[in-house]
Amino acid sequence: MPPSGKRALRREELQLELACEWGSCQETFDRMQEFCQHVEKHYKATVDSETDLPEEEHNCLWRDCGFCSVEGNAELLRHMFFHCYHTKLKQWGLAILKGHSDMGACSVGLHNRNIVPEVQENFLCLWEHCEMSMDNPEWFYRHVEMHAHCLEANEENVLFCGWKDCEASFKGRFKLREHMRSHTQEKLVACPTCGGMFANNTKFFDHIRRQTSIECQRFQCSHCSKRFATERLLRDHMRNHVNHYKCPLCDMTCPSPSSLRNHIKFRHSNEKPYSCDYCEYSCKNLIDLRKHLDTHSSEPAYQCDFADCDYSTRSLYSIKNHYKRIHEGDYTPRYKCHVCEQCFTRGNNLTAHLRKKHQFKWPSGHPRFRFEVFLFDFAFVFRKLLLGLCAINIRWCMWKPTILHFYYIYIFFIFILFFFMFKNIVKSSNFCNVQFKTTVLF
Repeated sequence: MPPSGKRALRREELQLELACEWGSCQETFDRMQEFCQHVEKHYKATVDSETDLPEEEHNCLWRDCGFCSVEGNAELLRHMFFHCYHTKLKQWGLAILKGHSDMGACSVGLHNRNIVPEVQENFLCLWEHCEMSMDNPEWFYRHVEMHAHCLEANEENVLFCGWKDCEASFKGRFKLREHMRSHTQEKLVACPTCGGMFANNTKFFDHIRRQTSIECQRFQCSHCSKRFATERLLRDHMRNHVNHYKCPLCDMTCPSPSSLRNHIKFRHSNEKPYSCDYCEYSCKNLIDLRKHLDTHSSEPAYQCDFADCDYSTRSLYSIKNHYKRIHEGDYTPRYKCHVCEQCFTRGNNLTAHLRKKHQFKWPSGHPRFRFEVFLFDFAFVFRKLLLGLCAINIRWCMWKPTILHFYYIYIFFIFILFFFMFKNIVKSSNFCNVQFKTTVLF
């Protein structure tokens, strides 16, 4: 909502001030096309000047970036164009914050403000009968928007999304454009401080509000006691405590449509689109394929960097675990049972303890307790386990003192107070004339 008495700023009304941050360049532009053409000149000058480097190795000189292309000159150009697009989004974010003086500011820091995602391939339009490929995200998103603008509705005034394998339909063109961003992953605004990109203004506002001081976070979760600045943020958080989406093929429940799709893909689908070039192995995702490819290597993928240690492994998890246990001495029992407060160093040991000692069972359809990184220190079984909700979480969380803890501390200080009062009485030579000044403590 815009401030009272003010009209919301439209994007086409925004006076752009697009600053080039390539090397020592200080030029600014008010039009996106001129800005992109200027940045492309930097690209050509860089490629022509670094003739002694291999074609695939060029560093991005955008300030606070540090990117190095490894896939050739085309990747560098895509990356530089993304900086142009990112700069425009940060301008919009700055304009929004100026219009909402009560929003506060981002406190994440400036170190990531110009870090943009790696774009390894051109942007490909998958609208029916199109398949146009572009290296500039700004022109790609405008191109896709034209498809939505030119699409004709049927007799019932319904618009059907023309993206490949999509059957979504909408009554309004605005909803269609909003839906198409789920295909293109287009972002509409970026934080001018930390550079984070967001799909809409609401998510950008949430990013700022999550950083408000604890005094301003008046809405508290009844399950985990986490606090939020707005009621809507609390409602969004509460959805994590209950799984609303049930699998049609089993009793599994999931917290979101995307997690349900992943469940069906991995549990109920036999399709394995990723195949190994060296053997008959196939799998369901690229991560598993990369792990498998390490088995074909004669050399271990990971070697310990510490002197006098010859440990090596093909597993990233194993090398991280090695550093923790051998070189960092990390034997801290971080997993704590919420029933008897027994502590464990491994999550599976806590799981076994919960099942054998306390006879806990996970809901039908769930093959295990679900772990979710939350903060740090001890882990505890989430309250929804005790409330009998449909999913079980074990979260890492800071120790939370209860009322009973404060009561014990209170009694301790009362005891100390009476101890010193009695000590002074004993020391007094005129014991009978001591006057007591009492204070109501309970």
